[in-house]
Amino acid sequence: MSAQKTANPPSETNPGLHLVDPTAKMLRDLPTLLKQGPELEDIALFCSNVESTWMTFCAGYTELAAAGGVVKDHGGRVLWIQRNGKWDLPKGKLEPGERLEEAAVREVEEETGITDLTIVGEAFCTFHTYEAGGVVHLKTTFWYPMTHNGDATPGEPQAIEGITDVTWLKPPFPKTTLDNTFSSIQQVLDTLL
Repeated sequence: MSAQKTANPPSETNPGLHLVDPTAKMLRDLPTLLKQGPELEDIALFCSNVESTWMTFCAGYTELAAAGGVVKDHGGRVLWIQRNGKWDLPKGKLEPGERLEEAAVREVEEETGITDLTIVGEAFCTFHTYEAGGVVHLKTTFWYPMTHNGDATPGEPQAIEGITDVTWLKPPFPKTTLDNTFSSIQQVLDTLL
């Protein structure tokens, strides 16, 4: 694979991979490379045709769409869930024929038991990959900023989805919460709060 020198090149303290105009094979091999090198923290792709490279990348995955929300109550608290031992925000897969906004509200309600929600802005998208049953998936999640017409309303965790806690936290969030969540969640919060 070809690498490009940058102002912050990969090093022992900043493991990373920088690819220039990656081939379809390079893009297909990324999931395997990530599994073999868990210390790899950063992959940067530099390409002359972003749309073509993105389409080539997506072609190697089974694509899924999900939607969820960053929900604030009247007191400025944000709704969090604990799923499979990690702090997360409520979200889930779209059902056939469902609009993104409908799915986002439905998933927040199902996973937390919190209702009386209003979408108050445009969605922010995140992407992540995972393997299930030998199939690699690319999941696009559409995160909507929402308000809840209430104040620290108690929730009900959806146990069948591995959710064990529903709580409201006021920013700035505890370090213990942020240290036990996904890096993309911090990006979502930074963008939508």
